[in-house]
Amino acid sequence: MNIDISYRRILTLAGPVVITQMTHTAMGLIDAMMVGRLGVVALAGVGLGAIISWWLLGFFVGLLQGVNTFVAQFFGAGKKDRVGVAFWQGLYLAAGAGVAVLLAAPLSGWAFRVMGASAEVQAIATDYTEVRLGAAVGLMIFLVAENYYRGLGRTEVPMFAGLIQLALNCGLNYLLIFGVWGFPELGAAGTAVGTVIAQFLVALGLLAGVLGTKIGRDYGATRPRPPESALLGQMLRVSLPIGVQVFMEMGGISVFTALVANLGDAEMAATNAVIHAWSVSFMLAVALAVGCTTLVGQCLGARQLDDVRVVVRRVMWLGYGAMAIMAVIYVGFPGWLMQLFAREAGDLAALLPYARPLFLIATLCLVFELPFNIYSGALRGAGDTTYPMVVNIGVAWLVFVPLVFFATRNWGLVGAWSCFIVHVALLAGLLAIRVRGRTWIDRGASLLDAERAGAGATAAVSEMDDLRSSPAL
Repeated sequence: MNIDISYRRILTLAGPVVITQMTHTAMGLIDAMMVGRLGVVALAGVGLGAIISWWLLGFFVGLLQGVNTFVAQFFGAGKKDRVGVAFWQGLYLAAGAGVAVLLAAPLSGWAFRVMGASAEVQAIATDYTEVRLGAAVGLMIFLVAENYYRGLGRTEVPMFAGLIQLALNCGLNYLLIFGVWGFPELGAAGTAVGTVIAQFLVALGLLAGVLGTKIGRDYGATRPRPPESALLGQMLRVSLPIGVQVFMEMGGISVFTALVANLGDAEMAATNAVIHAWSVSFMLAVALAVGCTTLVGQCLGARQLDDVRVVVRRVMWLGYGAMAIMAVIYVGFPGWLMQLFAREAGDLAALLPYARPLFLIATLCLVFELPFNIYSGALRGAGDTTYPMVVNIGVAWLVFVPLVFFATRNWGLVGAWSCFIVHVALLAGLLAIRVRGRTWIDRGASLLDAERAGAGATAAVSEMDDLRSSPAL
């Protein structure tokens, strides 16, 4: 199978992923905008709850990304039947992940008390987090199906699912936050309830699309497949480092959040608003990284090794164009952006002085944020995930966290945020060293060697059986 790596193919693949990621970002933005109408305390509480929720969920989000890697490589190698097997192994991982998150949900209240935010913010954050974690199984199913489609290069399917989820999320949140049309008025907690309902409904739709349509039948995904210890072990070796990386990295961000929360509700609210705005550029970079993961995986599966670096280079050039546009928006229109989160004039006046320098810092981070994400995506496509895990954990906990403690104590909010520049610059530099080498490509090319050896042995046995049954013998 010859894998197309043209700019047109990259855009065709990454474009829908960009829209999908933007729908996820828009959900967070709209949540913050709706909750912002309830006041600064509600905005700070939901922001704190969202960050801690993603800290815990991040491990399992990373754990399920191995589905994309293996589906892409099986697809590139022309092993259609193994694509469906990889999908079912992902579902088994998702089921276990959902149970684990459910058991962790009651610990959120204790975590917020340790962080030392105000009592009002703690109460809102706890309600939000318990709902998000308690219904996380819907998110897990969504992620498995999403990674299945992405591995096949069918990124338009998750795109449409994301748009539907966004519409459901907006409508349900509005009804449940403000108690419209007879629905219960849940306040800030309504945003969590609306989000999990929307995620669960769309997850069921994506799952039905795999199990009941041609895209599932063509790759053997429509019939249940038993757990395969060998393949599950391979998937865990690839995806477990991603999960640990995301968890530990988000742990560092949670330390940052706790320190900012202690500075005051206004500082926390401004941080929440700017992070949501910054997440737009981050999701653009992540979307391009997903496209890079898929194409790198497919090229390695098809043994087009020379095309791997070409993919990385082309995705990077497209990304720099997108980051330039975001930089103009962040630097030129901070007041307009903050109006999306703080509708009352008094709230806007209180938050804007804190937010202006944060937008400048976020803009500087874009220079390093893009290559960090693209290199991460390329390495994941090759199944080379241990090195990025070590780098991310080392930079997060040996550099970022100590630096945040020092900077926050001495320079307050701007000092804390400035640590992000050091963080992403180190990550980008250390991953660039890996990508410029050859080791990751060679490892990626050998990822399916066991599968190929097994297929060869099976073919040999089949040929011997045919010979034995031949009339000529």
